[in-house]
Amino acid sequence: MKQTLKNNTQKLTLPIQRLLVKKLVKLPPAMMTKIVGKPLIIDDQTLNLPLQMLLKLFSPPPNHLASVDETRAEFDEQGAWLSQPSSRDAAIKDIRIDADDREQITLRIYKPLKKRLFGKKVDKNLPCLVFYHGGGYVAGSLKSHDTVCQHLALQADCAVIAVDYRLAPEHPFPTPVNDGLVAFRYVAHHAKELGIDQKRIGVGGDSAGGNLAAVVAQQTKNDAIKPIVQMLWVPWVDMSRERASYELFATGLFLERAKMRWYTEQYLQDSQHKTNPLASPIFGDTTGVCPAYVWVAGFDPLRDEGVDYANKLNADGVPTTLKVYQTLPHPFINIAGQIDDAKAAFDDAVQALRQAFT
Repeated sequence: MKQTLKNNTQKLTLPIQRLLVKKLVKLPPAMMTKIVGKPLIIDDQTLNLPLQMLLKLFSPPPNHLASVDETRAEFDEQGAWLSQPSSRDAAIKDIRIDADDREQITLRIYKPLKKRLFGKKVDKNLPCLVFYHGGGYVAGSLKSHDTVCQHLALQADCAVIAVDYRLAPEHPFPTPVNDGLVAFRYVAHHAKELGIDQKRIGVGGDSAGGNLAAVVAQQTKNDAIKPIVQMLWVPWVDMSRERASYELFATGLFLERAKMRWYTEQYLQDSQHKTNPLASPIFGDTTGVCPAYVWVAGFDPLRDEGVDYANKLNADGVPTTLKVYQTLPHPFINIAGQIDDAKAAFDDAVQALRQAFT
């Protein structure tokens, strides 16, 4: 019966699935338990019950690889399934800037509505988080993380500038890195006109976006204007090898080992780049980089490398806070609207960001 139910849910359109998901996560725990059966326990960690139920009903077959276009469409749609609602209290503005090769990319600026007058007195001295979305460098967009950025801006009382960097396979490594660096330096050098406090700019992102934020933190550490904090959610920091968590969480979750291998191939397109610090920041020089917060999911192929990167930062004298959310899968920044454990993790990040900008 459970398999039949799963087959039926997967036949629904993505918007209908979204409506169904929002209803399902409100079911009584006893009913969820009937759907999922035994708790999912791996490595002495127990997966959040509503998420286990959604995986039971909506996850694709193990090792399923969608096309690039399908992956992007699913990422944009599913990113909103459990996210926080869009808010009228957030003011949003898009600008276009020149990339390093004379093409342009979009930056989306989020500010609390009470500070919405871009470039005027009310805007001055807002701290700012330059945010890079996840998606394996293949998917993700301004749309997929729109409400995430809204709520970071509103709850941390800061500006958030999301970077619409170009994606592989059309724009493979190192184009997204170049876009990420150009975006940070643009914000740093145009802070006054953007209503940003030049002395309070941080970088952050989830998964591939965490990779990009870590790379930007390393590459700008000697700039005249450099980030004061890096917020790394479930960061992908090593493309050269698979740690034990790749085997532990190989299939059955929102992110699988096969998908990570596919993302790596699409992005790098040449295995010789795997140990390049611009692709795998765990090989970079982290001495002197800004303080870091590393937020790791317990049920995640990337779990162990996130922990290793936090340990590397600590060993290099970088003030680093590491937290492993043992009940959550990769990713969890997008599910704080409906999943209590994810909301608590989001609140932790907001508090950390407020503290960093104080």
